[in-house]
Amino acid sequence: MNLADFSGEAEIFVDANIFTYFALGTPAYQDACAEFLNRIEDKHIHAVTSDFVLNEVFYALLVGKGSELLATTKITRIKKQLLQDAALAAACYQVCQDFWGYLLALQAEGLRIVNVSAREQENSLALGSRYLLLPTDALHVATCQQYGIVHCATADAHFERVDFLHIWQPVAQ
Repeated sequence: MNLADFSGEAEIFVDANIFTYFALGTPAYQDACAEFLNRIEDKHIHAVTSDFVLNEVFYALLVGKGSELLATTKITRIKKQLLQDAALAAACYQVCQDFWGYLLALQAEGLRIVNVSAREQENSLALGSRYLLLPTDALHVATCQQYGIVHCATADAHFERVDFLHIWQPVAQ
């Protein structure tokens, strides 16, 4: 289903790619993700994400900024440089700090950030096997299940295999 069409009082879980496509300016999806996040900010949508999702977002922002500054897409080079170059690390982490400020503003307007517990970690193992998901995505599904969330904003089509989730995807431009 088209992310732009989501409405109502039900909560929607926000996957990392919605935040990263917006923050990194991914041409195909930035506008759709920005519009969705604006609707959260305007309190038209009740959104939930997890601390685990935010970890994914920060990693993507670090690598994205590192890629830009180092003019490379080689992740091993970016990671190595981040561990050795204080100026690079500071520049990349500044992007994360700036985005954290944005997330705090969204949280003030109603974005709920839930903590992932050992219970969700355990439940994600069975869910990953059942729905053929990688561990990170299985953990997001377990989090949705734990909190009774049935809507998910994501660009990942493999979530459609999860029979209790309604998937809302940004439309590429």
